[in-house]
Amino acid sequence: MAGPFVVGRHEAVIGAAPQRVFDYLADLGRHGEWNPEPDFRVTAQPDGPPGAGAVYRREFTGPLLGPLILRGGMGDSRVTVVKTMTIAVYEPYDALVLETRNSYNGLLHSAETFAFEFSPAPEGTRVRMVSQVEAMVPSAFIGPVYAIRLARAGFERLAGRRLAARFPGLAAGPYLPRIRAAVEAGG
Repeated sequence: MAGPFVVGRHEAVIGAAPQRVFDYLADLGRHGEWNPEPDFRVTAQPDGPPGAGAVYRREFTGPLLGPLILRGGMGDSRVTVVKTMTIAVYEPYDALVLETRNSYNGLLHSAETFAFEFSPAPEGTRVRMVSQVEAMVPSAFIGPVYAIRLARAGFERLAGRRLAARFPGLAAGPYLPRIRAAVEAGG
């Protein structure tokens, strides 16, 4: 393992109070509303309220265009993806950190951390999101995917605030526009 590396730093202002934004993100049963991956379910293990140490299981079975070792062989394009998510930090209205362990057909693939910070802004709540990934299998299997993510993150940093101001989606990343839309719609 090479250790974790940052794959994204994103920020957005959401037109709602920090309490509402925090509560929405901490309700991991609603994770599918803002995560663009389709058709998965999230369940608490065991069932209970969110808080530090709470564990959730996110499961999806479907096609995967990836290395044969993750798919189960030449004739099989379906894979079962299981993410075990743990709330590592639960500081209401200030910080929320989710740690995941990802398994593809039983093969441990990676560990991810999603850290959210919340602060009041004149228009609502400023949300900062930092995502990190730690590869658990040889980089030949997952390296290209994360290389693309790293290149994009590097481009965003180099391009600076000018491009982010002109193209707000760059600064917000793939998740924050969906979170903003859901919360502002009453989520």
